[in-house]
Amino acid sequence: MLTEQAAPDIRPGGITVLTMVALGHAVNHAYAALLPLLYPAIMSDLGFGYSRLGLLVAVSRGVGQGLQWLPGYLSQWVRRKTLMGFGTVGQGIFYGISGLATGFGSFMGCLTLNSLSGSPQHPNGNSLILDYFGRAHRGRVLAIHYAGGNAGTVLVPLVGALLLTTFGWRTTLLLFGLPGILIGLLMLWFIREEDNGHAMEVREKPRFGRETLAILKNKNLRWVIAAQATAAGGRGLGVVITFVPLYLKQGLGLSVMNTGFLFTLMLIGSVVGPMLAGFLSDRIGARKPVLISSYLASTATTLLLIHLGAEMVWILPVMLFLLGTFVYSEAPMLQTLAADSTEGLSPDVLFGIYYTFGFGAASLWAIVMGFLVESFGFRPAFYVMASSYAVAALWISRLRLPARVASG
Repeated sequence: MLTEQAAPDIRPGGITVLTMVALGHAVNHAYAALLPLLYPAIMSDLGFGYSRLGLLVAVSRGVGQGLQWLPGYLSQWVRRKTLMGFGTVGQGIFYGISGLATGFGSFMGCLTLNSLSGSPQHPNGNSLILDYFGRAHRGRVLAIHYAGGNAGTVLVPLVGALLLTTFGWRTTLLLFGLPGILIGLLMLWFIREEDNGHAMEVREKPRFGRETLAILKNKNLRWVIAAQATAAGGRGLGVVITFVPLYLKQGLGLSVMNTGFLFTLMLIGSVVGPMLAGFLSDRIGARKPVLISSYLASTATTLLLIHLGAEMVWILPVMLFLLGTFVYSEAPMLQTLAADSTEGLSPDVLFGIYYTFGFGAASLWAIVMGFLVESFGFRPAFYVMASSYAVAALWISRLRLPARVASG
């Protein structure tokens, strides 16, 4: 239990900051979680297939989230709560008006602007949280932030499926734009970054060119980024969240409501997994074995889903829950290892670089997966997804952390 009174290394206002940043993250993820349920209807109405779907995901996430380094650098001059608050408002606006799209190009444009607006969430959000919480809480608070994002996705499949069947995809998108606008305004109101001073006031202003080079020269961070880029072949908001619901709907022929139910179970796992992994890594002081175990379990679960799903439909609820639990445990562990490996350097710059590589790789993987599904079907694509986790585990095994870092 995190309380400011019980934990002296949690600075005043830390719980409020963590809560508001996690709510912003929830909106960020909710928008990504809704789209896979709407894609079949959107693809039919706007007339495009899986290859163009891969292009849509690649461009919207690549241009938007691939520029995560930008808010990391902008935080030198603009408060992070300002970047995140107005960014979340922008997300809601562009997501809502995407329901007015008349063709593939305009739809992709709206989603790209939505993604770009949300780019401050990860680098600035993580950096702001780390300003308020000490090392002893690092694994769990980053896990709470990430799980908070996934919590925003839990109700989305069922609510989205209901709205889709009742009003259609256009009205559904318009309605879902409203929470982003509201949460963004709340972030601007409740986060009092000035209470403890901006990060630049509580530590020496970083020289961003020098710190960027120092971060990129860090061997452990390079292994972390290699694992991140490789596992993007099956990671949460890029590939899994796009193609698993499509597999359930198009590959197995399930109804919209059944797909929504199973997708919800996967997303419940996406909340449970990061929380367990974060608390476990802080408790036992060993992040590396927890992450490797998560990767290998993700490989096994993905293979079981594609092999047993068509033959034993009754086991799908268990498989989807486990898949969400293991696959989504990766992100907070990688983020914590990245922070551990670059202690003393600017977290704004660190996470800006980290997410730029991660989302850039995810964009390329989306194109590959769209091509594989359209050309060869879901099974070969899922084999590639499973392999990406196993190779990422190999990269993490190469980490050599100092004793004080390895012990958390």
